[in-house]
Amino acid sequence: MKNWRISRRTLLRGAGVSLALPFLEVMTPLSARAASRQRPPLRLGCLYLPNGSPESAWNARADADGRILSMDENMKPFEPFKGDLQLITGLQSELHGSHPAASATWLIRPISEGDEPNARRGVGGVSMDQIAAKAIGGDTVLPSLEMITKPEGSFATNVERNNISWSSPTTPMPRETDPLAVFRRLTDPAAAAGRRRDDTRTVLDAVMDDARSLRGKVSIADRDKLDEYFESVRSVERRIALADSEQVRRSRALLSKVGPPPERRPEDHGEYMRLMFDMMVLAYWTDSTRVASFMLDHEQSNRYFDFIPGVKGMWHALSHWRDISGKTEDDDGKTSWSSREAKHKQYLKVIHYHNQQVAYFFDRLRGIEEGGGTLLDNCVILYGSPFEDGHEHASERVPVMIAGRGGGKLSTGRQLHYPGGQLEGVYISILAALGVQVEEIGGTDQAIPVT
Repeated sequence: MKNWRISRRTLLRGAGVSLALPFLEVMTPLSARAASRQRPPLRLGCLYLPNGSPESAWNARADADGRILSMDENMKPFEPFKGDLQLITGLQSELHGSHPAASATWLIRPISEGDEPNARRGVGGVSMDQIAAKAIGGDTVLPSLEMITKPEGSFATNVERNNISWSSPTTPMPRETDPLAVFRRLTDPAAAAGRRRDDTRTVLDAVMDDARSLRGKVSIADRDKLDEYFESVRSVERRIALADSEQVRRSRALLSKVGPPPERRPEDHGEYMRLMFDMMVLAYWTDSTRVASFMLDHEQSNRYFDFIPGVKGMWHALSHWRDISGKTEDDDGKTSWSSREAKHKQYLKVIHYHNQQVAYFFDRLRGIEEGGGTLLDNCVILYGSPFEDGHEHASERVPVMIAGRGGGKLSTGRQLHYPGGQLEGVYISILAALGVQVEEIGGTDQAIPVT
């Protein structure tokens, strides 16, 4: 079995389902020369934070050379990853200050006449992630994966506010809000829609004979990788099953009172977000996709965050922290605040909460070994928001973070300052790191160096 090898595209199969595999030693070509060319694929991720993030919530302490020494209070969740990321400050974007334009053009997509009047027109062709997907998505089962948390409140169905990924100026990419739906797409894209609701077999149960056969042929190191991967898949299945059982109990109670049950997802919002991030990790780990985006919420989100200690009211209302009466058009008419300072602190707590979830994602990526490094090392993860301040809708000094080393192409552990630079220039550099060359994007042809 010493010379036995399998393809990177090998799937475990059984009982009508299939399961992709992580990168294994047994997938490495035999010749040393070919092996030197065998590198883990690069992945792109775009994480969208709505309602802005003030400059005070997006800072690090750096030395004279820009090397990050420590994170400020609101960025503390990223302290363990300060050597794995770049913070880019001083950038502005081409947005014109409206919420629909903020999300719809964050990754750059043209707004045509007749759309939101304050939105910028004539920007690029498709969104940056889809430019990447067209170039590098052909080698994976899913050219790209788009996710968003289930929208709540006003604007929950608005197209502009709920989409950052566009395949054309007028066509948003379909998004997933249900972790189980994502999981089914990853484990068996062709048959996902046809699986029976009463089928209690897990994916691992279905492919276990194939898995045992493979495990008996590979090295000890590969067995360890497989065991880690299978446990991760099993953990996700257990959590989805738990959400299912909670759903059944809720459904029975609600059907007798208010009609149709809610959609399946964990009750705890943080657990729900982490489960969605786990889907993204599995998608990268198995090379099911190399391009993914996740809107942590829709733009102008009116989700209540009262479950965070010391916070009351809706996210969008909190972002307008200068208005404390609770009687503006952005408020719910029943929540008010004692002072601007108190409301601003609550706004920052909501941002900090989301930073914690993103840090969980980074930790999962960094915990998986791949190609002499980690899965995070082979990623380029963009995290940011289109506004510097949610109250002013200011598209200056926009928050931008890039995590991951892009397979060694990116220099990390530093804070870069480009006063007046264009955010779109960062996208040019990100695409270049992925091997995708574009002359300009969003009317900008000046790259902002991140390598």
